[in-house]
Amino acid sequence: MINKRGFALLLVFAVLVALSSILFAFLAMVSGEMRNVSAGLQNIQAFYIAEAGRAKARWALTTDEQSVGWGETNNDPFGIGIGAYVVTTEYSDAPTNEQVTITSKGYVPDSSNPSAKRQVIESDIPAAATSTGSNLSLGATASASSEGGKDPASDAIDGDSKSKWKADDSGDAWLKLDFGSSTTFNQVVINGQNKIDSATFYHSADDSGYSAVTNMTEDPTWTFTFDEVSDRYLRTNIVATTGKKGKADTPEVDELETYGSSGGLGRGEFSTSW
Repeated sequence: MINKRGFALLLVFAVLVALSSILFAFLAMVSGEMRNVSAGLQNIQAFYIAEAGRAKARWALTTDEQSVGWGETNNDPFGIGIGAYVVTTEYSDAPTNEQVTITSKGYVPDSSNPSAKRQVIESDIPAAATSTGSNLSLGATASASSEGGKDPASDAIDGDSKSKWKADDSGDAWLKLDFGSSTTFNQVVINGQNKIDSATFYHSADDSGYSAVTNMTEDPTWTFTFDEVSDRYLRTNIVATTGKKGKADTPEVDELETYGSSGGLGRGEFSTSW
């Protein structure tokens, strides 16, 4: 009888061990699945945090809040204390500067010790195209370093190619536009230029301190495109040609046209990585 009881006890013990093993294996499996679910959720969170950084960059560049080269680190983009992104912007085709790349990295729970991270890149984004709309010069007031009585500076912005501004003095000169208030522009077209070798452009808010435009290109000839600026004044510094006798010529301009940007960015190539 004792042997039977001992055998029964051993059998019960074996069953309990087997059940415990099954239970522990089940718990381990559930725990592993929970960890996988948690990791998957965090990876999804990191992706959408990175997307938030990319969206912020597109908004900043499109609305002219920032220019290309801007970047930002935001340690709580959704205001809930979870997640961070680091976003950068750059021209991907320098020095032509016609395409932009946005790189955004999302982190959970933070960027210093992340348990999940995701990188989102939008590359080769066409930069804002030049507008073919209104000539902003038509609403401005013009002045010049000098002007002849019958060829005033105002004739360079009257929309009539038959009239012109002609400097009263020979040599280098300047032609200045006052838009009346802060105006956004990124292109100047000089039509009917005569006895002019080259031109450079400066902008100012108060007609006092002037800054040169940046990243200027000339294509086609006498069509100048540069980084968009917002200011009240535009000054064109003109280098006069030299005549046959070595004396500087007297510059003339039929029309000085100014244009703004159409705004916005095109759609680039999208990629993501862990």
